[in-house]
Amino acid sequence: MRIFQVDAFTRTRFTGNPATIILDADGQSDSVLMSIAREFPHTEVAFVFAASGPDHDVRLRFFNARKEVPFVGHATVAAHAALLALGRRSTGICRQHSGTGVIEVSAREDQIEFRQTLPELDSPLPFKTTLRVAEALRLPATQLHEIMPARIASKGSARLLVPIADARSLDALAPNFDTLVSIGSELGVDGFFIFALNRGSEELSTESRMFCPALGIAEDPVSGNAHAMLAAYLWELGHFGKNSTAFTGYQGQQMQRPGQVSVKLEINEGSLAAAHIGGCAVIVSEGTLAL
Repeated sequence: MRIFQVDAFTRTRFTGNPATIILDADGQSDSVLMSIAREFPHTEVAFVFAASGPDHDVRLRFFNARKEVPFVGHATVAAHAALLALGRRSTGICRQHSGTGVIEVSAREDQIEFRQTLPELDSPLPFKTTLRVAEALRLPATQLHEIMPARIASKGSARLLVPIADARSLDALAPNFDTLVSIGSELGVDGFFIFALNRGSEELSTESRMFCPALGIAEDPVSGNAHAMLAAYLWELGHFGKNSTAFTGYQGQQMQRPGQVSVKLEINEGSLAAAHIGGCAVIVSEGTLAL
């Protein structure tokens, strides 16, 4: 099996979000796949298989060091960058089957983009619970956003979206991971996505950090899936105008792994239908996995 280390949501090696990509995984048992994932605990691993039906072109399964997960955005971008570099897929649309169903993954030049259907958004989190989360993050309560509430978003896995008033507060976050795991178990979420909204003169952007200690990932450098959830959250709160249907997400600066996520909204008859998550990726290393 061929193995690649790929940095996603970046054009620069050793930044963005790293993923391990294993090609030609057909025929391997689940125990072997899990063992391989445990061998690379610092990244999430995407295993690439041949298509198993006429409704898709390629099949991917995603693992972290603890378990299989339905879908991973940055590993999807990384896998298709490797396939494109090897000539195993062409530019245009490729249909990918994974744990959340079949999605379209398009490639043009150095940009990979996947279409993510809408997550489920829970009712706003009770403020008392939000304060507990803030305390676990060592975030002063005064830095929580005054209007936008914390909400749980679910699409395959669940994340708590926590809006804050000022992006500068992201630098000072110092999570108590044991407490976050406990709160996450109580709420049924695997990760905490803390973000600040920046409304510039021309474009909307966000800055964020994400902590997933329950998955064995203290901090995730750059998350595509969370930005798709964020798109639905911001749409529901009316942050997009008639001519403003996109934003850029910046993440990873505090880990010295800055990355950039392009988010485009797909609007159908005045309603949000999907989010298109895009980014670049660069291959860091490649080799053969001995079994």
